[in-house]
Amino acid sequence: MTELCWVREDDPVWDADKRRVIGGAPDGAFVIPFGDGQALPGEWWSVRAGGPSGSVLAYGRLDIGWGGDAQVVLAVDPSRQAEGIGSFLLARLEDEAAARGINYVYNSIRAHEQRDLVHDWLVVRGFRGAVDGDLRKRVGSTPAQPARPRAAAPTPYDVSADPGGQAPGQEEQGGYVDVDEHRY
Repeated sequence: MTELCWVREDDPVWDADKRRVIGGAPDGAFVIPFGDGQALPGEWWSVRAGGPSGSVLAYGRLDIGWGGDAQVVLAVDPSRQAEGIGSFLLARLEDEAAARGINYVYNSIRAHEQRDLVHDWLVVRGFRGAVDGDLRKRVGSTPAQPARPRAAAPTPYDVSADPGGQAPGQEEQGGYVDVDEHRY
């Protein structure tokens, strides 16, 4: 496999490499209202073969919203898909989001011929959600949870101590039932 290099774009613009990689996606997968040289919103990275000046294999975007979550968008050169590049890209985007204190990343899959495939790919990588909605994944650290107290060891049930003389599970047959002991 080719050595992959993660490169941040300081001033992302729409260019020939983005047109090749992102434009190679199935029709309808992306809305691309940009012209050559036009500045792009969000933070952008490229995945390159062999080093920072290597050929572009994929692009990823992180767009932090008002709610503190971040939308991730990713595209892999169609001729290089199924080589692990998308998984590498997604993991780096998640790392970038977590480093910024983001708790969740999400992706919205637009309607296109490979929509179900993309949905399943994201679900395998920990995202949850419907095909026609946002898929979300927690990437930030979870707050420390207090340790749960250990339950006391169960004691054997003594039928003779039961005022109704019946073992648990036989209440329907009559006898004493203590409603405070029932747990739903």
